[in-house]
Amino acid sequence: MKPAVKHSLRVAVSVAILAAVILYGRTIDWATAWTAIRTASWPILLIATLANFVTLGAKALTWWIFLRAVGVPSLSLATKATVAGAGLNNILIANSGEAARVLFVTRASGAPSAAVLAALALERLFDLIGYIVLMASAAYLLPMPHEVERWRFAAVGALLGIIVLLGVLLRRAPEIAVATVYPTTIVGRVRSYLDRFMGSIRHILTIQRIALAMLLSLVNWAAQIATYHLVAVAAHFPISIVGSVTTLITANVGFLVRATPGNVGVFQVVYGVTAQALGLDKASAVGVALLLQFIQNVPVTLLAVVIAPDLLLHWRDKRGTAEPDGNNNRRATDHQRDIESAK
Repeated sequence: MKPAVKHSLRVAVSVAILAAVILYGRTIDWATAWTAIRTASWPILLIATLANFVTLGAKALTWWIFLRAVGVPSLSLATKATVAGAGLNNILIANSGEAARVLFVTRASGAPSAAVLAALALERLFDLIGYIVLMASAAYLLPMPHEVERWRFAAVGALLGIIVLLGVLLRRAPEIAVATVYPTTIVGRVRSYLDRFMGSIRHILTIQRIALAMLLSLVNWAAQIATYHLVAVAAHFPISIVGSVTTLITANVGFLVRATPGNVGVFQVVYGVTAQALGLDKASAVGVALLLQFIQNVPVTLLAVVIAPDLLLHWRDKRGTAEPDGNNNRRATDHQRDIESAK
């Protein structure tokens, strides 16, 4: 698809979503929503903010575990890149912060971008696995609304499919002494990049790393549940823990793609609609959603500005990023040596 067409479609989708958000906003009693915000307990909101940072820390640790396997041992770098990427996601659309994370680490470490991208893809995969486990567990173990319960079979099916995929990837291919040399055409470069990407995936995955990543994913989602429920408690919103889990599940259905910067507006609509379906006041729910998004987005973005201002402000600067594609095959042997030393 041509860039101009993709841009036009993106603009059209954004306009449609914005129109839907505005129409929904016109149905809200904003005085009630403001009361929920104004009367919230700030000490409890502070605890919720700390819980949200636990989520971010779990993601950074997961990525670091995978980065170490490809010769990037710095936990500080992984943490800074994760925080800066989250900050960018809060001000940009389409999860642009995830692409920026790859650029950050590639620049600072000199590691091949295919290897760094593979580590990030696995971190995102385990984030998704944790979400699927949460959805399936909640649907089977908790009295969830029918709209969530009916997805339990699909969730279990998706989880089984991912387990099979991981099993296939764990079967490592035999070591190849000489890297395959592809033609310098566009197709050849793409094949070379995909070859190195999949090679890095297979190298990274071990039973130990899968277990650690799964544990951290569960910590991540448990911290998110705590964040959601603590904000509701702070705002005196009468939602149960089951209701908080439900709103978390529905609000994160589209967590892989952000239609607006930080999903502002979209998040409030989804949270409000879900709370109303649970028999709760829509206006108060929107107030809770505004508070929740405030503590999720603002502290993280401010932290990104403090600890990684250059990464946050100059991520589009391509100087010092990944090596040119033409040099990738030449560096394959050196990179393999780096990987072996990082084991």
